[in-house]
Amino acid sequence: MRTIRNTTLIILITICVTNLSLFGQMNRLHYIDDFTTLDSARYEITYEVEKVPDTTKPNDKLTDVQKLLIGKEISKTYSYLHFQNDSIRTILEKQGVDFPSLPSGAGTDEIYRNLRTGNLKVKKRVDETIFCYEENKPVLNWTIHNNRKVIANYSCQNATVEFRGRKYEAWFTTEIPISLGPFKFVGLPGLILEIQDSNQHYTFRFIGLKKLNPVQPIKSQNFPCTQTTREELHNFLIKRCNNPTQYFNSMGVMYAVKIDGKIIFNPKDYRMPYNPIELE
Repeated sequence: MRTIRNTTLIILITICVTNLSLFGQMNRLHYIDDFTTLDSARYEITYEVEKVPDTTKPNDKLTDVQKLLIGKEISKTYSYLHFQNDSIRTILEKQGVDFPSLPSGAGTDEIYRNLRTGNLKVKKRVDETIFCYEENKPVLNWTIHNNRKVIANYSCQNATVEFRGRKYEAWFTTEIPISLGPFKFVGLPGLILEIQDSNQHYTFRFIGLKKLNPVQPIKSQNFPCTQTTREELHNFLIKRCNNPTQYFNSMGVMYAVKIDGKIIFNPKDYRMPYNPIELE
């Protein structure tokens, strides 16, 4: 029997032997030594990310560390916590040793940007599945303001934008003439060092920049992908969280949640918190 936990103390318990093959596939999703090299990164930018997973508990925040790798043709954004976990699990599993669970704050998205066209390819892990979708260059209609402050010794100017259901304030610096930023945020005349939505549910803060010498490969793991669209994936995740019992039962997995010290199996009316960065 395998138990998987997350920050809401959800427990998933396998109830049939046939699911061993399903979870076996999930185990291999963390292997980092099977990949394709897409480009060579010349710059590495690091952000600290704070996020609120449950809107009813705005003070309970999770923290991630995300990297932005920039090559000549491709950029990649990913969770460094997730990468570290994958690296450890790859080594330990090959040695037959139990491996650690994923840190609760680790993001599950990898975003690849074509720097010529601005188009995106996104991979997102959900349980034992990796979903993949492509989208055209997102439209961000920035308004640049005259407010200024210093971040990490860089002179910054602020800008605002509405993007997929949230309002953001960003701080960018023309002292780093790279028109990129964390997540899908681009299009300002300099690197975005800080950006936060108006509800303070998502905050990205610049930690540092490295010019890579020698350059480092920008890798894409050769995992099997389930092709979808951003809209279809968003709707799927809403349904998954609104009725987790039905979702996990459909996978042959018993769902249980701990409420007031009691474990309730297959709760009928329970909903998992869902507060994605893209609300629409």
